[in-house]
Amino acid sequence: MDPAEYAVVGVNLAAGVGGAILLGRHLRGVSGKPAGAARYVAIFLGVYIFECVAVVAGMLLPVFSAALAVVWGIVLGRWLRGRASRLAALRTACFVALYTSLPAASFMAVPLVLALGGWPILTADGGARLGIPRFVPWPASTVLGFFAAVAIGTAVLKTLITATVTRLLQPRV
Repeated sequence: MDPAEYAVVGVNLAAGVGGAILLGRHLRGVSGKPAGAARYVAIFLGVYIFECVAVVAGMLLPVFSAALAVVWGIVLGRWLRGRASRLAALRTACFVALYTSLPAASFMAVPLVLALGGWPILTADGGARLGIPRFVPWPASTVLGFFAAVAIGTAVLKTLITATVTRLLQPRV
């Protein structure tokens, strides 16, 4: 493996475990159970693995991640129905969506590693050398712009989908 791959794996390990711990603690509070965050941590580590596979399967396009956002929205909407207020359910859905966006965002380590290696990450020529098609408009045609667009686009799309589906499944009070 090259340094960029090591960086992505390292970022994913840190983000997956750290985020699972934070979400486990959050859900422990939302569900009203004072103990038992370990179960939620294990669940979210499994969710993170699914998201990593979706990112790889979609080759950095958030198609599979968007489909999983619908699934997570349904699961959260049904599970939190009657357990949490609409606001708490929406907040939890946003947290989960951002957490599940981390596998795509972890690819932001690639431009950093490339820049440290002397690769031009702010030029269209550097992007073309990496394989970004020439028809992609600037700044997305640069290495940094492309990876930033994928990370930000995935986070926004997943948050909108997950929060909307979760909110639709909450009772109107």
